[in-house]
Amino acid sequence: MSIIRPFKGIRPRADLASAIAALPYDVYNSEEAREIVAAEPKSFLQIDRAETLLPKGTNPYSEAVYKTASETLNRMIDEGSFLQDKEPCYYLYALTMNGRTQTGLVGCASIDDYCNNVILKHENTLEAKEQDRIRHIDACSAQTGPIFLAYRADKKLGEIIKNVRLTPEVYDFTSDDGIRHEVWRIDKMSTIRSEEHTSELQSLRHLVCRLLLEK
Repeated sequence: MSIIRPFKGIRPRADLASAIAALPYDVYNSEEAREIVAAEPKSFLQIDRAETLLPKGTNPYSEAVYKTASETLNRMIDEGSFLQDKEPCYYLYALTMNGRTQTGLVGCASIDDYCNNVILKHENTLEAKEQDRIRHIDACSAQTGPIFLAYRADKKLGEIIKNVRLTPEVYDFTSDDGIRHEVWRIDKMSTIRSEEHTSELQSLRHLVCRLLLEK
C-alpha cells in the first residue's frame, strides 16, 4: 500500500506568488535561466538554478551552486518571501490553459513505495539528473521539485475537489505564458461556505486514506 501524507508547506507569500513562480528548472539552459533571474530577482530559478547568482562559467554541479541554493532559500524564508503553514495540509493546484483545467492533489509520497514499485515508475531517468536533484534536496533540506503521480478516478474524491474549488484560493494569478495558476490549502481550519462543504472537507483525509492508502 502506498503512503500519501499532508505536510507543512513552505510556500510564497501571496503577493509574491506570481513573481516567485517559475517553470521547471530543466526547461532552460544556463543562459536562459540567467536572463529570467535578471528580469525577475524573486524567481524561484535563483534557487532551482543557483548558478544564475554566480559568475558565468560556474559548473552547475559544483558545491558552490548547491550552497548558494540553500543560502538563497533560507534568506527568502528569513525575509518573509516564503511562509510555512502551521498545520500539515493537502493542497489543490489547478492549471488552466486555453479553457482546459487540470487539477492535482498535492501531498507527500513515500520514497520506499517508489523504490519498491508500490508507486509504479513511468520512465527511466538519467543518473546525472537524479544525482543533481538529490544533492539539491540535501543542500536545501527541501523537496523543491514536485513529482507528478496518477491515481485512479474516484467520484467521491472528485466531488470533494470540486467543492474545495468553490472556496477562496490562497493563490490565483496568470503567468506571462497565459496560464492561470490557482492553489487551495486543505486543512481542518479552512473556511467553507456551507455546512455540506464543511462536512465533505473534514472527510477528505479519511477518503485519501482509503483511496491513496495513507496510514
